[in-house]
Amino acid sequence: MYPVDSASLFAGLAASDKAAFMRHARTRRLTRGELLFAHGDPVTSLYLITCGSVQLFRTTHEGQQKTIALVKAGQPLCEDEIMDACHGRRTSGVAVEDSELLEFPVARVKEMARENGTFALNLLSLVAARLHLAEVEAEHQAAMSAAQLVACFLQRMCVLYDFNQAGFELPYSKTLIASRLGMEVKTFSRTIAKLKDHGISVEGNHVAILDLKAVGKYVCSACSVAGSCNTHQAMEIKTAH
Repeated sequence: MYPVDSASLFAGLAASDKAAFMRHARTRRLTRGELLFAHGDPVTSLYLITCGSVQLFRTTHEGQQKTIALVKAGQPLCEDEIMDACHGRRTSGVAVEDSELLEFPVARVKEMARENGTFALNLLSLVAARLHLAEVEAEHQAAMSAAQLVACFLQRMCVLYDFNQAGFELPYSKTLIASRLGMEVKTFSRTIAKLKDHGISVEGNHVAILDLKAVGKYVCSACSVAGSCNTHQAMEIKTAH
């Protein structure tokens, strides 16, 4: 269970303000595969994942899913929709695994943002971070090969989940990861085999980042924001140790 006090949504908030806000929270428990909300549903709540993870996706007319984000414990859901003028969910949300979330009424979230400058800035920071990630991912899609995209994603998973780079299990299915990266599962599977030449071994769901310097040179040299990338910096620290 993720410690709620550590969530960036509440960073810098006075204990009394946080307690007052938490009194409006409702706990939601989802089983794996259970839908939290559908694309187009009214935006009635902000969520904070305390356990598990949620896939945000859209479905094409042909029935294919496009994964927009994979959101893990400690992260909020739908903070960018709170002030959306269209009032409708931009994506669908489904539990990737058995999950637990705190649900806050959107009216209370807006009231809190008006009353508390720290909370409002936290919301803005979260929205800005999501927009920045979208910009970087758009650049990656345009400039990187499929193998570089996968290698970048595996590094990010290693840092996000604080995995041991010498060996860890993928937190998501390969089908879900392929959807997140905008590629076919067959392409993803073919791509994995190419990573060994660049310092990453993938066998089944087991990943080992064998040569951090080689991976960094292969992936981060193709990225314009590597110098300010939290994942890149964290991997450099791992290399130094």
